[in-house]
Amino acid sequence: MCPVLSVSAAVSKPPVWMSAKLIFFAFLECQKCPDVEFDAELRSLVKSDGGDGDLQTDSYGFGPLCGSLETDSGPQSEIDEELCRRIGAQLAMFGDRFEQEGRIKSEVVESLVNDILNESLTEDRFEDAVKSLMDNLPPGMDLEKATLVVAMSLTSKVGSSVPNLLQSCFTTALSFIQRNYRSYIDRLARQE
Repeated sequence: MCPVLSVSAAVSKPPVWMSAKLIFFAFLECQKCPDVEFDAELRSLVKSDGGDGDLQTDSYGFGPLCGSLETDSGPQSEIDEELCRRIGAQLAMFGDRFEQEGRIKSEVVESLVNDILNESLTEDRFEDAVKSLMDNLPPGMDLEKATLVVAMSLTSKVGSSVPNLLQSCFTTALSFIQRNYRSYIDRLARQE
């Protein structure tokens, strides 16, 4: 079970740069289904990205991915791993809520699975799938947060349905998120 932490919890120092990838990894860890194959694919995904693949609720095992990275804003910006975990956990909590409310439609997940299998999943197609689920947002939830939750939840659902497709969907979803929502993720970090 993933610990649910508030994004508004105090942090000793503000992050210089937020990593959408680390937030996404934390989200998937919190959303993971009890399926052994999904867990193995998630571990493989983290490991292939430079982490140690040892995902646990008390230590996500991001390993070398955290600390410092080369970024668009300059060399060796610091990443706040704990903040990434908290943001991912909070977004996963909303993902659970969306799932309970039936907002993540199985036909949309099946369509994405088919697109990946047919090698036709593009960022634009992924964006269309996300937009198709954006009707009737929960009261008080802003559009950007809801979009992140839907995008990450769709990826989790694709991986839960067909675990070996997790990496392909993750790559497309992450590209979509980084292209469209990087400034929103940075704003989440500044709310600390």
